Amino acid sequence: MKRDARLRSLTSDHHRALVMARKMEKASDASGVDPDLLKEIQTFCRDELKLHFAKEEEFLLPALKSHGEDEIVERTLHEHAQMMDLVARLDQKEVLQQFAQLLKQHVRFEEQSLFEISQEKLSDAELEVIAAAL
Repeated sequence: MKRDARLRSLTSDHHRALVMARKMEKASDASGVDPDLLKEIQTFCRDELKLHFAKEEEFLLPALKSHGEDEIVERTLHEHAQMMDLVARLDQKEVLQQFAQLLKQHVRFEEQSLFEISQEKLSDAELEVIAAAL
């Protein structure tokens, strides 16, 4: 299904997240974690990823929950929490690799499931409110 224009800003965030996941994989393939790259990754997590999660949790997920989509909302919240728990330990090579994999899987899940269900279940008025908030 084609992405609704009102959700495209979230999809754009996902593109940036995938770019960062690739950097994480490269950083964790090296013998140690490059301090400059680690700082860039931590800044991304603190400034961009955390904000992306907050937007979804404040606007998109409550709308889906009101339509009875509890399971997909809970999975999304669980994955957000799981990734944010790892952020404090990204200086560990294994954690960085795990985080990169989780981030890529999460983006696929949101693009293929969360946003598709959002487009099917949410009304135009609900999508407009979400788009205005984003």
